[in-house]
Amino acid sequence: MGLTKTYPDETTPTVAVIGAGISGLCAAIQLQRQLQLTTYTVYELEAEIGGTWHSNTYPGCQSDAPSHLYSYSFAPNFDFSKKFVKQSEVLAYFRSTAKIFNIYDKIRFKTRIMSMQWHETRRKWILRWVKHETGEEGQDEVDVVIHGTGVLRLPKVPKEFEAFEGDIWHSARWNHSVDITGKRVGVVGIGASGAQIIPAIADQVQSLDVYGRSPCYITPQLNRTYNWVWRFLFRYVPLFYAFYRALSFCYVDSTFLLYYKLAWYSAFHRAVVYFVTWWHRFRHLPNDPKLRQQLTPAYELASRRIILSDTFFPAFKKPNVHLHSDPIEAVEGNKIKTRDGPEKELDVLILATGFDWIGNFPVGYFTGRNGIDIPVAWGESPTTYYGTTVPLAPNFFLIWGPNSGIAHHALTTVIELQVSYVIRALSHMMKNNLQSMEIKQSAAEDFLRLLDRRIERTEFTTTVMPKFLNSKGQCRGFWFGSVTEFWLRTRKLHPELYDVVERTERSKEDVLAKELGKKANEKQYMHLNGDSAAASDDNLIES
Repeated sequence: MGLTKTYPDETTPTVAVIGAGISGLCAAIQLQRQLQLTTYTVYELEAEIGGTWHSNTYPGCQSDAPSHLYSYSFAPNFDFSKKFVKQSEVLAYFRSTAKIFNIYDKIRFKTRIMSMQWHETRRKWILRWVKHETGEEGQDEVDVVIHGTGVLRLPKVPKEFEAFEGDIWHSARWNHSVDITGKRVGVVGIGASGAQIIPAIADQVQSLDVYGRSPCYITPQLNRTYNWVWRFLFRYVPLFYAFYRALSFCYVDSTFLLYYKLAWYSAFHRAVVYFVTWWHRFRHLPNDPKLRQQLTPAYELASRRIILSDTFFPAFKKPNVHLHSDPIEAVEGNKIKTRDGPEKELDVLILATGFDWIGNFPVGYFTGRNGIDIPVAWGESPTTYYGTTVPLAPNFFLIWGPNSGIAHHALTTVIELQVSYVIRALSHMMKNNLQSMEIKQSAAEDFLRLLDRRIERTEFTTTVMPKFLNSKGQCRGFWFGSVTEFWLRTRKLHPELYDVVERTERSKEDVLAKELGKKANEKQYMHLNGDSAAASDDNLIES
C-alpha cells in the first residue's frame, strides 16, 4: 500500500528536524521524497551540514565502515575513491546530496535549540531557539519533532587535563591555526580517533607521546582503491552496484556475531578474528615483545568496537613515538607525569577521549507530557522503543537514540531504517486524521526487557564498558543484534502500541478556546496539569 501524504483536509503536519548531519539530512530528504511534505524546518547549530563529518577534521579522519554503506541507499555514490574514504570525501558526498534534493533552503544554520516542550492543550511542541551569532531568540510551534543530533556531538574532556597550559584541544575540535610541525605533541586515547590521528601526525612532529591504558583489538583495513574500472561497473553495469552493496552489507552485518559471548554460533567468528588480530600485531612488531604486550588488549574480544587500521602498529616503530600505558598521575603546566614513567614536557596536547552522549539531553531541554523532564526521569536507564520513540513524548522521534547504537555496521543503515519508521508513522497519522501518537509505556518496557535479555549474551555487559552500564549492570545504549534483525523488528508500525488522539478532538478544543478566550483556556490548562505546570507552559506561548 502507498503512503498517505496529507490529512483529509489536504493539510500536512509541521515538522521540526533537529540537526543537519547524517540523521537530519536523511529525515529531511525522505519527508520530501516519500511524503512530498514541505512543511518542515531543519535546525542546525553549525554553519554547514555534515554533523560529525563537519566537526571532525583531524588528520587521518576517515570512514571506519565501507564507504558505499556510508552512503544512502536512495542516493548512491558511484565515485568513491576507496573502500574507506577520507572525511573530506564523506562530507562532500553529504553536501552534494543535500544540494541534489534542495535541502539547503529548508535549513536554519547557526541556530541552537534551547528547549523542546510539549504543550498539553495545544498538542504541539514548543521549540525555543537562539541564533548563537546574533543572540536573536525566538520560538516555533510544530506538530512533530524529529531529533537527529546523534551521540558523537559533544566532546568528552576529562577535568584533569584542564590544568594543561600548552595548546590543548579535543580531536573533534581540531585547532588548525596551530602548526604542530616539529613540536612535542601528546595524544591521550588510542581508540577509534586516536588510532587514526597517531599515524597521520607521527612523521610531522618532533616527538609524539601517546597515553593509552586500554588498547583495542585491531585488524587489517585492506583499503582497496576503486579505479576507473570499478567506477564504470558501478555506474553503467545493471545491478552490479546493487549486488556489490548488498554483498558488503551482508558481510559487515555478519560480524555482529563477534560481539556475542563464546557460543556455538559465534565461536568460529571469534576464533578467526582473535587469530587475525594477533597475527596483525605480531607481523608489524615481531622484535618488540614489550611493545606488543602494551598494545595487546587485556579484555575479551569485541567488548569494544574493533578497529581497522594498517598504519597504527607501524607508527609505534618510529623512534619519535612513545607509548605510555601507565596511569597519568599529574598534569602541571605543560608537563604530564605518569605513575611509573618519566615526566614529559609537551607543546601540544590532543585529547582523543570520546564523546559525552548523555550531555545531548541537559536538564530542561526535553520536556514531555505532564511537564516531565524526560531525561531526568530516565535517570541512568533511557526508556525508548527501539531508540526511535519515547513514552510521554507524543509526536517525538529520535534518530539513533538510546538503545539503537551499533558497533559493527555503518550508522547510515540504522538511520535509514529509523527514518523509514518515522515516515510510516506520519503517514498513519495523516491517513487516520490523528493529532498525536505516543508510544505506550508498556510497549517501551517490553522492548527494554527484550533488550536486557538479549544484550546479556553480548560482551557489552562486561566491566570493560562501565560508561554504558547502569547500577544494575544493564547496558542501555546499544542494539543487541544485527541490522537485519533491526529491520525485521521495525518494518511494521504496530499502531496498537500507541496512544492516539484524533484531530476532531483538537478541533473542538480550538472552538472552545476561541469562545472562552485566553483566560479560560489558561484556567482549563491549570486544572488539568497543576499551577506550576500551567505557569511554565504559559511562558512558552507568546500572545
